[in-house]
Amino acid sequence: MEQPKALYEMAMPGVHAAARRLIEGLPRGTLVDLGAGNGALSLWAHKQGFRTIAVDANAGNFAAHDVEFVEADLNRQLPIADGSCDVAVSLEVIEHLENAYALVREMARVVKPGGYAILSTPNESNLQSRLSYFLTGFFADSSYVMRVPGPGDHYYPHVNCLPVPTLEYCWRRAGFQLVEFRASRLRIGACLLYPLMNLVQRLCYWTRPRKKKHADAATTDRVYQLMNDPRVQCGRILVFLLRKPAIEAATVPQRRAA
Repeated sequence: MEQPKALYEMAMPGVHAAARRLIEGLPRGTLVDLGAGNGALSLWAHKQGFRTIAVDANAGNFAAHDVEFVEADLNRQLPIADGSCDVAVSLEVIEHLENAYALVREMARVVKPGGYAILSTPNESNLQSRLSYFLTGFFADSSYVMRVPGPGDHYYPHVNCLPVPTLEYCWRRAGFQLVEFRASRLRIGACLLYPLMNLVQRLCYWTRPRKKKHADAATTDRVYQLMNDPRVQCGRILVFLLRKPAIEAATVPQRRAA
């Protein structure tokens, strides 16, 4: 008799824990786990009372047999109906895909108005990574980008390492708003740089040029403040909780009385 596969977290330490803390407070409903991997988070969400749908390109690796599974290539349109989910989760996935914007748009499509998205990615905007880019021209996670998968290897290299401002623009274009975020853990090198570099970052923030043809002042300030947040400056992997705005009552067509 074939032994059941053991469940394990296919993510860096602390990522699932950060995501669980963000998900725990959300209203229960349908949760889709995009890039579910082995199924550890899918099964946890199922036990938390969510109707969970796991989506992944590798069906052979999925081990959470109590959870509904859909095999799909996340580089393509998701086989999920518009507005059918309350929560869409994608942990440690977006950096492996050819088109990060397409994934976030798909998450916005399948989430109901007023629903949520949980999105994580390696933090290429921490101070250690910024210094690495300044000195070498490569972000700190560049070795993952260079990795070539071997025969039968289902691991895909990092092909889209998005700095925080690019990721923020990505979810803003898709119609999401940031609710809160967490860092999986801290980078020691970034923490050592923080006392000095934080002062430089704040100086750059207050003396930055303001060009009217660029984003509006409120958006610019919000992104600069995000980049100066200690979790961004020192965090290893960031986990974001996003919300799709609910439809305002005034915009809903009113039925005429018979």
